[in-house]
Amino acid sequence: MRRLAITIIFLLLLPLAGRSQISIRIFARTRPATIIFTAGQGGFLLRDGAAADLRLIPGEVVIITRYDKRVIYRTLSGTFGAADSLTFSPASADALFRVRAPGNPEPEKLLNGMLRVKPFPGSLLVLNYTTVEECLPGVVRAEAGKFGPSHYFRAQAVVARTYIYRNMERHALDGYNLCDDIHCQVYPGVVTDTVIVNACRLTAGKVLTDRDSLLIEAAFHGNCGGETASSADVWLAGYPYLVSVKDPWCSYSASSTWRKSISRAEWNSFLVSKGITPGTEGSMYSGRSPGQPPEGGRIANRIVQGKTITSEEIRLRFDLRSSYIAMAPAADSIIISGRGYGHGVGLCQDGAKHMAEKKTSYDRIIGFYYPGTIITDIKNARRPPRP
Repeated sequence: MRRLAITIIFLLLLPLAGRSQISIRIFARTRPATIIFTAGQGGFLLRDGAAADLRLIPGEVVIITRYDKRVIYRTLSGTFGAADSLTFSPASADALFRVRAPGNPEPEKLLNGMLRVKPFPGSLLVLNYTTVEECLPGVVRAEAGKFGPSHYFRAQAVVARTYIYRNMERHALDGYNLCDDIHCQVYPGVVTDTVIVNACRLTAGKVLTDRDSLLIEAAFHGNCGGETASSADVWLAGYPYLVSVKDPWCSYSASSTWRKSISRAEWNSFLVSKGITPGTEGSMYSGRSPGQPPEGGRIANRIVQGKTITSEEIRLRFDLRSSYIAMAPAADSIIISGRGYGHGVGLCQDGAKHMAEKKTSYDRIIGFYYPGTIITDIKNARRPPRP
């Protein structure tokens, strides 16, 4: 335990510019007990702690399964063994490999770098060792979509890179940096989309900081509905660059407005859980006709009988697309009309895409959604101290 603590302290002191290599947990959401490794171009070396390495030629397959506190493996050519952990090291700089989990809903991943497999309670711990710049195109593709102009993807690349560096120690106590799920950022593996790959290369090393050179909390979402949300209203943590911004750019999207009906029984149950007597909540309603989207800006809090209910609570309880909402009673239901998609904080992806389509540069897009921030090289940035 002491060694782990010393390691964490060392990592925190290491300059960010020297931290480009990262470890990402693959299949973090489903945690399979069996995976299948397929060597791609360049070939790989399999190390199991034995004296000799096993050379894997392109196309060779290795099946790996957790067994008690060890991993067992076998190749289709007949080689097998057991070890405390396995390491697949690339035999060349451009080596690629594929990994999938049979019976698992997650798709096969094409990856680069090194793979390490260890036993983990109830599953395998599958770690991909790569670099920030190598994994970034996959993250941008997963988080920002496949289609869009270059400057939209450049803005998303800077934001995603900032997020990676700021959260690099999120899983330090688990023995790795990040996971491939939405808990960190989605990482599907290597992608070859030319526009996205070039956008990442053209912004290589660029991150967002505040005026004290601290990496920002690089929040983003799908559609803000015409006005971004303040982080203080959504997360109770205020940042000077995550404030509400009027956004005229995202109204073209299908996500700009929406509507959902919930039953009176569901609504009344929610009110009771918050200590509010059903039938006394009239001040929460908009006074507008059911189905009409909210106007006049976001409402962060609604107060009834001295009780405060946040729009974010309502969003989470009823699985709404956003917390930018208006409510109105209608017979035996409550009609919730809303704008946008997601928490609403930071960069609005639909708005950023439209700005880029109108020839707005990525740095101006970023400045619009994160006012007062600075685009700089990672070597000039610092991670905020951990709370």
